[in-house]
Amino acid sequence: MARPPSRTQPSTVEARLQAAQEAERAATQRVQQASRARLAELLRLAPRERLTHLDDPALVGPDRISLRRSLQASLVRPHRRWRPGGRLQALGRRLRAALLRQLLHPAVLGLVALGGVCLSTAWSNTPRVAIATQALASNVIGPDGRVQDYTVPARSWVAVEQLGTDVAQMRVWYPGQGYGHGKVWRNGLEFAR
Repeated sequence: MARPPSRTQPSTVEARLQAAQEAERAATQRVQQASRARLAELLRLAPRERLTHLDDPALVGPDRISLRRSLQASLVRPHRRWRPGGRLQALGRRLRAALLRQLLHPAVLGLVALGGVCLSTAWSNTPRVAIATQALASNVIGPDGRVQDYTVPARSWVAVEQLGTDVAQMRVWYPGQGYGHGKVWRNGLEFAR
């Protein structure tokens, strides 16, 4: 007859099973720790060197995925927004430099100087305008050199060429002949602002 199974035998099997499960957990933890340590080493490498270690047997599945994601993140070019400010500023600097070169060209400087002389001459030959507050009598030397009596009517415009302390030299237009010049008292003139 066979012996009935003893109660100690199952407890030994359970103990062995429990010990095996604990050993498996400990081995899994050691493998995971070693894999994490290896992943930390690989993440310190340059992206091109990490690429050669994608199938490293020391890495477990989740750590391999982490290594691949780190490679994807480092090898993908960053998406840059287009900022026109830098390009527009560079274009503005180039245009300013080109414009400055063109403006400092000797021909342009000569034309500016000539234009300045012309404007200065025109400004100095343009008379000031005044209004006669009363009728002003004057001897006017005409364009032909003859002296004539001339009366400036009250409230009329007078072209003043030179202005002294007491006297103003005026000019009068003779149609078809030119300007005549005469002097009037300054206190009879009101100057426009």
